[in-house]
Amino acid sequence: MTQEVLQEAGSTRARICAAAFDLFGEKGYDGASMNELAERVGIAKPSLYNYYRSKEELLLDLVERGIREWGDYCMTPLARPASFERQLGDHFRLTVDFSSRHPHMVAVFHMATTHVQGELAERVQKLVVEMETAIQATFAQRIAEAVAAGELDPETHIEDVLMFLGVFFHGLLFQQTSCPHQVGPLAERLEPVWHLLYRGVAGRPPREGLRS
Repeated sequence: MTQEVLQEAGSTRARICAAAFDLFGEKGYDGASMNELAERVGIAKPSLYNYYRSKEELLLDLVERGIREWGDYCMTPLARPASFERQLGDHFRLTVDFSSRHPHMVAVFHMATTHVQGELAERVQKLVVEMETAIQATFAQRIAEAVAAGELDPETHIEDVLMFLGVFFHGLLFQQTSCPHQVGPLAERLEPVWHLLYRGVAGRPPREGLRS
């Protein structure tokens, strides 16, 4: 297969995924049809199956792409030399920014992990666990380093902090994409929410404000 053909196939797949994020985000998994998706992409329906064997395979790819893109954008602070407070604050800020830029991507992830059923739900869960394991390992390492450096209480239980962060961020993203009327524009309330987050992790308010 020539490089030109590979590039064209990759471009079409990217267009399918972009349209599917919007369509699934708007109508949910059951309400979205492959016919409408093909129309949005501008290709014949049979052509979709050159890229995805089924609607289920497409959803799994969307979940994987969404987690990967979120990680590429939001996990970068944890690889930079800085205090854990700074790393977590930058991660929080980027996560809020990512969800505001890609609400349908977040909505599809929430829908896939809470609304699909049967064998597909099991496949989604397996994929999410595999991908989130690496993310949790990165956080666990940084928390352990923060404890060793005296940034966090020596009695800090890493598993408890990981659970708290998971509940906090999943809840935050759900509220932002599904119930915006309940929380208002989060971008205007970053500092107080950040203080709540860090108090939950460290038992004290952060010493520095968020960077813009």
